[in-house]
Amino acid sequence: MKNKNLRIVTLSLTFLVGWSRLSVASPPEGFLMCSPGTEIFGESFEEGTVSDRWGIRAYFSVEDGVLKRTGHEPEESARVFLKEAAFHNVIFRFDFMFNGAADLRLVTGGGGGYNTITQISPKYFQVNTARRKQEFMPSRQGECAFNFEQGKWHTMTVEFHGEEVVAHVDDQHFVLGSHPIIDTERTYLAFQVQGGSASVDNFHVWKSKPRADWNARRTGLAAIQASRPPAVERDAIAQSKLLTLQLVDRLGRTDPKYRALVASHEALQAELKADYPRAFQTHKELGKTIAAKKVHLKKEDPEFKEMGNAVNKARKAEKNFIHSRFPDLNDMLKHRYYAQFERRQKAMAKDPELLRLKALTAKLQNDHEAKYPEAFASVDALVEERNKHVASLKRDEGFRKRKEEIADAHHAINDYLFALEPELMRLASRIQADKKAR
Repeated sequence: MKNKNLRIVTLSLTFLVGWSRLSVASPPEGFLMCSPGTEIFGESFEEGTVSDRWGIRAYFSVEDGVLKRTGHEPEESARVFLKEAAFHNVIFRFDFMFNGAADLRLVTGGGGGYNTITQISPKYFQVNTARRKQEFMPSRQGECAFNFEQGKWHTMTVEFHGEEVVAHVDDQHFVLGSHPIIDTERTYLAFQVQGGSASVDNFHVWKSKPRADWNARRTGLAAIQASRPPAVERDAIAQSKLLTLQLVDRLGRTDPKYRALVASHEALQAELKADYPRAFQTHKELGKTIAAKKVHLKKEDPEFKEMGNAVNKARKAEKNFIHSRFPDLNDMLKHRYYAQFERRQKAMAKDPELLRLKALTAKLQNDHEAKYPEAFASVDALVEERNKHVASLKRDEGFRKRKEEIADAHHAINDYLFALEPELMRLASRIQADKKAR
């Protein structure tokens, strides 16, 4: 097992500023923008000391002194979150190791939604900001190539202060960014793993205080970041999407004309949705309608509630039976329990009694769904019905004309983007040429 102590790193930075070279002594401990203040939270994942603030389910488990993504439903993207998060100007540092995962993300949120995502892939890392209602659009703050070898421990440090962020593995491999959404208290924090397994260890959070020489250091870091080649090779479509993402984020915050064009487009869309609500129900909204039906039936129909209780009792009987075969589950700490429970359940997959109990649960569930199909409708089926309704509206002249008005408003936005950024037009021409060549 690896050394559990934090690394002590001494760095030196040499920056190109104009035509001169600026050499800046590195701060101790390998921090670039800030000095660490009081430690707010620390977790070494040692047995017996793991904080109960971690929201751990079967997707994760603490084993051998590290937090691991388990093999439970490996095709699913999974998160483990820290309850009672309240972080604003802070430094995060953690060790991590890839064991087949496609990426590992440190996700933070606050102010009614996500704010930053530090996304680490085996060949590069990047910092993104999220959309917040109508206030901010998503952005890519930057990316940096780095070979995070499978099966090897690495350390990521993410420093936040005010509107600025610096994520880094060393003094040459970093992402520097700035965005208003960053200056928000982070009341949500989670690690997300996708596409395989990864491990996390030595997670620490300190209050941050900008270094006195940060203005000069920022200039040097920005020069290095601007001179780098892209960390990811992109075709014309991907280049266009990224350039549009960056442009839309900036214009949405700084350009009144662009905001007016967007507002006009959104107003037309909102009016059409108000007049034709059935045609514009989102996947999420359709899911909420099903959930609302369940809540209503549970309150108003005693039989619905009784059948639901019977299903829950049957599931509890399955769980109790597994516990009877593996009594150690009864006293197991939750950071290991969920993963261990799933493993024991799989080991008993052919047990006759467990199969009988599962069959009973399935029958009760099927009976419940057959009796109340509206409460268990498939969202995909509702989406298909919505799409059929939209297709029928092609014969509605008023609907068709208003869709054309919305399309014209959308074209006006694109024309404005093309006028401001000629590279978008060049990429659009390349995309069309590539389509014709196929």
